[in-house]
Amino acid sequence: MRRIFFIAIPVFVLIFSGCSYLKTTLSNGSSLLNVVQGEYYLDNEKYREGIEAFKKDLKNNPDDPRVHYYLGRFYIAENYPKQSLKHMKKAVELDPSSADYHFWLGIVYSANKMRYSERKSYEKALALDPKHVRSRIYLAHTQLERGYYKSALKNYSTVLEDWPDEPASLYNSALALHKLRRTKEEKIAWKEYLDFYPSGPMARRAADHLNYIGDFSYRNHLIGLRTITLRKIQFKPGNSTLTSEDKDTLNFLGSILRYANHVSIHIVAYKNKDKKLAEKRAKTIKKYLMGYLENKEFQRLKVSWFDVPERIRVGGRTFRQDESVNFITAVSKKRKRK
Repeated sequence: MRRIFFIAIPVFVLIFSGCSYLKTTLSNGSSLLNVVQGEYYLDNEKYREGIEAFKKDLKNNPDDPRVHYYLGRFYIAENYPKQSLKHMKKAVELDPSSADYHFWLGIVYSANKMRYSERKSYEKALALDPKHVRSRIYLAHTQLERGYYKSALKNYSTVLEDWPDEPASLYNSALALHKLRRTKEEKIAWKEYLDFYPSGPMARRAADHLNYIGDFSYRNHLIGLRTITLRKIQFKPGNSTLTSEDKDTLNFLGSILRYANHVSIHIVAYKNKDKKLAEKRAKTIKKYLMGYLENKEFQRLKVSWFDVPERIRVGGRTFRQDESVNFITAVSKKRKRK
């Protein structure tokens, strides 16, 4: 199982001009200059320059943990895991009280495929600082990979208590619940993830998971050449009035239509045993999307309606939706010239 996310939490960066007077010493023996320079090279992705600068500093300060720490960071960013491990281990040896050092040592152990040592590093970081979010997330990742789903879920849940929209914890909590076959909770978890992150490849996977267990609150649609995730069009109960959430969904779809001028959309509405309402709903959506098109382009919107349930086949099973809206698209062979 592959890691799903890597969340880089920003580190406070000191803004400076000139450096001759920045030789203040930190409590761990490191110079403030090292911190400023190190963060500068990391923030600007100048890893090779950082390596050269800190290798020179290492000659004068071989026992400075910050020098080793930043060299470890630069080497791992440049995909030199063995060199990184040497310096990160030294940083931890020189300053074993730093949760950050233990966390990054765990990351470097991972790059060196030393899984046991990786987990132990995250655990040491959390022993020093139970609120070290990155260590808790990555410890949960290792637990998820090893099949310790309950432990992983517990750690992800702890993260979400303080950071409710943390993407890796939201997504992987749902995945852990899926593995535990706690389907009711799994549905809630996938929808929570999609409420925060409704677009992108992970959203598409989350929607697939949700559909597989028979929930179609979100569905993937092929719009032109792109597959996008859309929240279900709900309407207000018993009528054809769009909700605010419906309008948000259609605004997203409309923005695609505006710029993808080779795409035509077929709006298909279903309402079991109520053909008139299905027709009103299809035409309501068309009218709303027309606001994104010029008059001569209205023919790009087509509508159909049915007084039967929509039947959706997923994973070898067929699910019935008594009321729903589907979007079917066709791409013309000739694109309109700009």
